[in-house]
Amino acid sequence: MPKSLSAYFGCWLTLVAGFANAADMSLASVGTGSSSISSELPDLGGPAYAMVSRTDETQIGRMAMHELRDQNMILEDPEVSDYIQQLGLRLAVQSRDDDQAFSYYVLREPVVNAFATFGGIICVNSGLILQTEDEAQLASVLAHETGHVVQRHMARALMAESRMSMTTLAAMLAAVLIGAAAGGGGQAIEGAIAMGQGIALQQSINYTRGQEIEADAVGIQLLAGAGYDPQEMATFFETLARVVGLADADIPALLKDHPVTSDRIATARVAASKLPRHPMQPDSLGYAFFKERVRVLVTPPEAHLAQYYEGLRQRRDLTPAERYGEALVEIQGGGAATAVRTLADLQAQYPQMTVLYSALGQALAASGQRDYALAQFQHWNRLFPRNVPITVRYAETLMETGQPTQAHEILLDLFNNIDPSPAQIRLTALAASAAGDAGDAYYYMSEYDLAGGDLTLANQQLELALAAPNLTTIQRQRFRARLEEVRGWLREQQQARRTRGS
Repeated sequence: MPKSLSAYFGCWLTLVAGFANAADMSLASVGTGSSSISSELPDLGGPAYAMVSRTDETQIGRMAMHELRDQNMILEDPEVSDYIQQLGLRLAVQSRDDDQAFSYYVLREPVVNAFATFGGIICVNSGLILQTEDEAQLASVLAHETGHVVQRHMARALMAESRMSMTTLAAMLAAVLIGAAAGGGGQAIEGAIAMGQGIALQQSINYTRGQEIEADAVGIQLLAGAGYDPQEMATFFETLARVVGLADADIPALLKDHPVTSDRIATARVAASKLPRHPMQPDSLGYAFFKERVRVLVTPPEAHLAQYYEGLRQRRDLTPAERYGEALVEIQGGGAATAVRTLADLQAQYPQMTVLYSALGQALAASGQRDYALAQFQHWNRLFPRNVPITVRYAETLMETGQPTQAHEILLDLFNNIDPSPAQIRLTALAASAAGDAGDAYYYMSEYDLAGGDLTLANQQLELALAAPNLTTIQRQRFRARLEEVRGWLREQQQARRTRGS
C-alpha cells in the first residue's frame, strides 16, 4: 500500500481535532442558504460550551501554530498568504459568525491534506493546492474546514478534557498537527499524543462521522453563498477517490471512521441540490497565479523546475500563470533580466493582477535596477494603497537599499490599517530596529509573540520597550496600555489553571 495513501484524504478524513469522546451528532436536514446554518445544526450556545471560551481557543490555536512556524512548515509569503486569506474570508463571511476570527495558512507539505484547529485556524498543504484543478475545488476544501470551525468541533471534543492546561494541550496539538500535515499517519500521531501526556485521548484522533457530515453541509452552504457551485465539494471527493484509485475495502483502518465513500459523496450531492441555483462566478485569474507561485516556492532546487517549464513550452504555449511561474524561477536562478521582460509584458496584459507588480519590482531590484524598482514601488504603492504584497516588497527593497526609516513608516501604516500576519509583524519589528527605534522594535516583537500565543515572552518584550530610551509620550502610553492587557491575560490564565487544578 502506498506510504502516502492517508495523505490523499487528509482533512476530509481529518486526523487532527478530536481530543475526547465527542458525541456523534448527525445532521437532520440541510438549509436552503447560508443564513439558515445556525438553525439547522446543533445548538452551540449552551452552558457546556462556556467550558472552552473562544479566547481559550484562540490562545491554544496560536500556541500550536507557533510550533508549526518553528518547524518552518508555514509558507510565509505575502502573496500566497494574501490570496489564501482573501479566499477563505470570502467563504467565512457567509457563516454570519461575527464573533469568530478566521485565519487561513498554506503549509510547505507535499502530501494532500488540510485541517482546521482551535481559534478559527485553517491550514491547507501545498500538495493539496497543486492537486486542485480550479478555484472552486480549493474553495470546497476551505469551506469544509471552515465548517468545522463554525460548528466548534474542536471545543466540543475538548469538553471532556477541560482540566488539561492550555500549555499541555497546545503542545500536544502542535505535535499532532505536525504529524498530520506531514502525512505521518496513525503511528506518528499516536506517538505525539503519548508525548503530550494524553494517551487516553488516542481513542478520538478523528472527527466523528456526524461531524464530518456537518462540516460538509456547512461547507456546501458557504460555497453556494460565496458564488461557487455547491456540487464542487462532491466533485472534489470523487477526484481524490480516482487519484487514489481505491475501493472502500482497501482504505486503511485508521481512515475507516471518516471515509470518502459513495454514500458521503451522494449525501453531499443531495445537500447541494437543495440549495437555490445562482449564476456561478468564474474562477478568479488569481487562482492560477497563486497555484504556480506555490509550486515554485515549495519545489526544492534539485527538482530543476526550470526544466519543468521548458518541457511544457516544448509541447505547447505556456499559460500566463505558467509564464509567471517561470519568471519566478528565473529570479531565483539569476535570470532576473529575462524575468523583467516577461513580467512587464504580463503586467501590461493583466494590470489588475497585483502579484505581477510585486514580482516585477523584485525582478528589477535583483537585476541591479534598484533605484528604478523603488520608483516603481512608490508609484504602485499609491496606485494600490495598503496592498499587502506590494507594501511588503517595497519595504524589503527599502531596507536592502539602506532606507529602514521609510520602510518602518510604510509598514506601520499597513500594520495599523490591515490585520498583519506574524511574518509582517516581525518585518515591522526588524525595520524599527534597523531605523534605530528600539521601543517600537520591542513593541512589535511583543505583538509577534502574542501572535504565537506566548504571553510571558510578550510581557518581557513590553517591559524592554518601556525601558527603551527616547520614547515619546504616545509610545509610552501605548506600551503601558498593552502591557496591562497582557498582564491581565496572564492573570486570567493563572486563575484558569488554579480552577482546573482544584
